[in-house]
Parts: sequence; C-alpha cells; structure tokens
Amino acid sequence: MARLDSMSTYLFVLCPPYSGSTLLWKLLSTSANVSALPTEGQFLPELEHIMREKPWRRDHPLPWIDIKRVWERYWDSGKPVLLEKSPPNLIRPHEILAHFDPVRFIVMVRNPYAQAEGLMRRNNWTPSRAANFSMMCLRTQLDNANALQDTLVITYESLVQDPATACGQLADFMPALSDMDPSANFEIHSIDGTRNRPITDLNSRKIAALTADQIAGLNSVFQQHVETIAAWDYELIPTPPPDAWTDP
Repeated sequence: MARLDSMSTYLFVLCPPYSGSTLLWKLLSTSANVSALPTEGQFLPELEHIMREKPWRRDHPLPWIDIKRVWERYWDSGKPVLLEKSPPNLIRPHEILAHFDPVRFIVMVRNPYAQAEGLMRRNNWTPSRAANFSMMCLRTQLDNANALQDTLVITYESLVQDPATACGQLADFMPALSDMDPSANFEIHSIDGTRNRPITDLNSRKIAALTADQIAGLNSVFQQHVETIAAWDYELIPTPPPDAWTDP
C-alpha cells in the first residue's frame, strides 16, 4: 500500500442526515490541503439518477468504478485530502474500502432527538419513521466505529461545544488538516433557516421544538434501543404525561 503522505488520501465523512455533516464538511474544507466535491457526491448531475435510487437499500448495488471516475473529475488530485460526505455512504464503507485507497473515515453521530426533529420537519416523516431511521443510523455507526480501521469517531456535540479541541483531534488524525479554521463562519441550512454564523450548537433549539406527542412517538421506538443510545452517551428524554399530548 502506498504511504499516506506520498499521494492523496480519500477522506469519507460517514454521518447520518441532519447530524452535522455539512458543518463538518465545510470546516474540513477550510484547510488548504482539502479538495471537496462541490456538493454531496450523490447529488452530482452525472450520478444523482444512480445514487439516489434506493440510497438506503444495502442490497442495492452501485457502480463504484463509474462513481469514482466521476468524483475524480471534480477533485483536485494535487491536494493531499480528497473529501466526500454523502450520508448513505455510512451503510457502504466496505464497498468504499474496496475501491478507494488509501482511505480514511470520520464517523460522526448526533443526539437522536435532534436528528429526528430534522427528519420530521424537513421530510414530513412520522415520529415512528424518524425514530426507526435514527436507530438504524446509530446501530450502523456503532458497527462502523468498531470495525473500520483508520477511523476517527466524533459526535456533533463534541464538535460544536469545543470546535478548537475537535480541530485538534482532526489534525492528530490527519496532520494535513492542521490548518483548519474553527473560528470561521459557515452558511448552513438549519432549524433557523439558512444562516451564516460561527459553529453553533443547535441541539437545544431543535429538541425544544419537539411537541409532547412527537417525543412520545419517538420514545415508543427509542425505548426499544436503550443500549444503542447509551453506547453513544445519549439519554432518553422523559415521555411527557398524556395530558400534554396534542389531540389527534
């Protein structure tokens, strides 16, 4: 295998949707050593019709040779780090390992209540659907964290609560990232709409936006996965009493 410092390294952010991947992607892109795709690789015009067909079906095959060829037309191969962050990649790390070398991964998750808020608000999902998807993501990311080598595991919370320390961890993981700017402003769509601002923890705002019946619906699923939630150091929010729920 080629030495990591003798050629570009592929860096894949494995992160569920609505869990901070865009923030991390933009932070990583402040490094002069990083070449990022102009958008998530799955949304490039040459690939969207391929990668957005059954994106979360593990048994749906993808033409990785063709995908890699397209991505490499967009990346600047003269940069030490080539970055990609499409969320469905988190169910396909072993396929990525088979086609990209040398490769490293960042595995990131977010409080499941905050993630579920985004899934419900942006996709109009029911609490049950959002909760089940969130638990699939946490379980898969736990598997990824345990199985993948050359991987840094972080949380959204650790990133936004102490960006400088998070950048230090990222630089220790890949020294080419040592010039990232944790004080930069980023334009990102969030619960507040599209804003340009410094790295900001939005969890409390997102969780506060959940209604009592949404929390109850989420908990009906989350309570079946307490060990998975605890493995990431998250906790269940107490289910509000029935008289706090909205009438159907």
